[in-house]
Amino acid sequence: MSTQRKARRHVSISLIISTALAILLSGCTTWTVEPQGTLQNPPRVAALPAKVGVYYSDELRTYEHRFSRGMILFVIPLGKATVRFLDETFPIVFEKATVVAGLPPRAETENYAFVIQPRIEDFNFIYPWTPFGTFSAEITYRFTLYSKDGTPFASWTVNGLGNISSAYEATGSPIGYTSSLALEDAAKKFLSGFYEEPEVRAWMRQVGITEAK
Repeated sequence: MSTQRKARRHVSISLIISTALAILLSGCTTWTVEPQGTLQNPPRVAALPAKVGVYYSDELRTYEHRFSRGMILFVIPLGKATVRFLDETFPIVFEKATVVAGLPPRAETENYAFVIQPRIEDFNFIYPWTPFGTFSAEITYRFTLYSKDGTPFASWTVNGLGNISSAYEATGSPIGYTSSLALEDAAKKFLSGFYEEPEVRAWMRQVGITEAK
């Protein structure tokens, strides 16, 4: 086969593949599923007597998880829901929690005992092949505390799990409902485990906080 014929054949194959992909993509539907819900019945914890800054990065705020099932692309905007859940969580464990625009040592964060930054490290979703199967969601957050000079002095992860055994158990979309359960579980685990973190306890001793209120 001549070089010219090979080139024409390569172009033809490439055109066929490109056309097939275009047809497939044109038939694909994108569904955005918002995790709903709020923090229900959080554990009762003492409030840290400190003014704390909360930094939500753009990466966190815009975080999305995408997965496909058949010809449907599901998009779960976890960042927006995370901010909503944590805005309810932080005022429970901190005497005062205020959103700040950046990490220390920026001037606007100097008046805070520390700044906490949450990040989404991982998210997994299992979509069963029948409506009667188990929907499962798991999210992993990393929380990092920064001192006034910008030095991180504590960092740990929290996992949240959400499961429903049938789509008919969900309020609204089973995807959004299950994801919301995972976020809520993570928020509750953060509250119940905050004072158990060795680095948090070490910081409290260092600044002279003997107990929370």
